[in-house]
Amino acid sequence: MSEADDTLLPELDLRLTEENPEDLYEHAPCGYCSCLPDGTLIKLNQTLLTWLGYARQELVARLCLQQLFTIGGRLHYEMHCAPLLILQGQVREISYSLRCKDGTILPVLMNAVLRRDTDGNPLLIRVTLFDITDRRKYEQDLLRAKEEAEEHRELLQRQNEQLTRINADLDSFVYTASHDLKQPIHNMAGLLTEFKAIATFHDPEDDKMIGMFDQALQQILKTIEGLTEVVQRPRELEQAALEVVDLLPFTEEVIRSLQPREVKDVFTLDFATVPTLRIARTALQSILYNLLSNALKYAEPGRQPRIRVSTRLENEVPVLSVQDNGRGFDIERHGGQLFQLFRRFHPEVEGVGIGLYLVKRLVAQAGGQIEVESEVGQGTTFHLYLPQ
Repeated sequence: MSEADDTLLPELDLRLTEENPEDLYEHAPCGYCSCLPDGTLIKLNQTLLTWLGYARQELVARLCLQQLFTIGGRLHYEMHCAPLLILQGQVREISYSLRCKDGTILPVLMNAVLRRDTDGNPLLIRVTLFDITDRRKYEQDLLRAKEEAEEHRELLQRQNEQLTRINADLDSFVYTASHDLKQPIHNMAGLLTEFKAIATFHDPEDDKMIGMFDQALQQILKTIEGLTEVVQRPRELEQAALEVVDLLPFTEEVIRSLQPREVKDVFTLDFATVPTLRIARTALQSILYNLLSNALKYAEPGRQPRIRVSTRLENEVPVLSVQDNGRGFDIERHGGQLFQLFRRFHPEVEGVGIGLYLVKRLVAQAGGQIEVESEVGQGTTFHLYLPQ
């Protein structure tokens, strides 16, 4: 270093280098002690004495190191630590609890080294002790948090199992009820048809009333059939095998099933990014049929429907999108109710309110999720995230 550099340094106070080794030992930030091979204490620093609350003369040549430990620590020291010291000459970071004079407990980590005489006989044990009160408290907090998390997990598991049983019971009830109701409703519809064939009506209002009754029966039948599908389709899919579905011909087949409505020039299909999906075929058929039929059903009056079905990758997850230019809805107002059973936002359009509920249930069963964008008078887009 040059003289110029030397002049830039502040003058060093030499008193800082004059450390007293005895003072350094006595007031170190850790506890020091020395003991005979049997544990008899022969020297302790002031730090350790302060921790314990003892005077030096109360411990030196009067107590053994292991007597400062709790009962469990004393047994561990005599049965494990002391033999290990003799065998390998040192031990590191063994956790003990010191019992102080006032009865309080101080958790410490102990390091110890065994010194031998010239003949190789054990002579002295030097011990270093570190106060780990804060660490022990942190470990206990972690353990408590882990136990609470485990209890919460078990509670959630029990609640999930209970909800699964309740849902299964509800599904069974809905399926049984819809099945039992179907035949009486069909009988009523048959009787109404016979009644209309043989009865003569003179009041024009009679025909109107009969028509309203017939319409109500048909609505009930559609609701019953929808409920049956809501329960039966997910049950079927639990047993359905996953397969790789080629989206273009599959979607074209679903579109053809939407006939007899004229659908020419309505649909645009773009599956270039993700041409196939691994999914249960019947699930995908039901999902697409409900979304596409809804897109046609809720077309804006006086406007040619335009429906685009496409795929893309988002964070390596395939996304199937169905976009239309139909009536749309106020998503801020109705978004939270969109997939509820029997919930409808356009009562002037014929429907039951089951299709989207079924779509969401099938997508969730496939491990996916749905996001929706919509604007009144502009249309709606459904994004189906389907992990493979």
